[in-house]
Amino acid sequence: MKIIGLAAGLGVILIVGVGVSPSQAQEPKKAEKETADGIKKEAGETAKANADYTRQGKKEYQKKIEARLKEYGNELKEWKAKAAKMEKKAKAKIDQEIKAVGKEKEKASKKLKSLESKTGKAWQDLKSGMDKAMDDLGKSFEQIRSRFK
Repeated sequence: MKIIGLAAGLGVILIVGVGVSPSQAQEPKKAEKETADGIKKEAGETAKANADYTRQGKKEYQKKIEARLKEYGNELKEWKAKAAKMEKKAKAKIDQEIKAVGKEKEKASKKLKSLESKTGKAWQDLKSGMDKAMDDLGKSFEQIRSRFK
């Protein structure tokens, strides 16, 4: 009995001596749980913010490409009208070039349509292809543009 009493007394002394009550000893577990829950919540919020940012960037990119394609379409119309006034031989050559660049523009428009349904890595891969297609299209338009100056 003396041993049990002595052990109990030492336990109280240790707890009091260290300054940790039994309820405080359980607080780290509670704090760990709260921290883990907080981290999970924060990670979820961060993921949502990233997804929103990506969607916004995708929309802005699509609008930018749509605007460029519309400009190119208007330019093609102008060139067709100018070509109609050219002499026969020159008209045939420029018509052929306008037709080729028109097909190139249509391919870019179709690629943009397919971009709308893509997300994540697939969207990034397709975006890279879209960027190249738009660069190539821009060079083609520049070549024809120089003929009308």
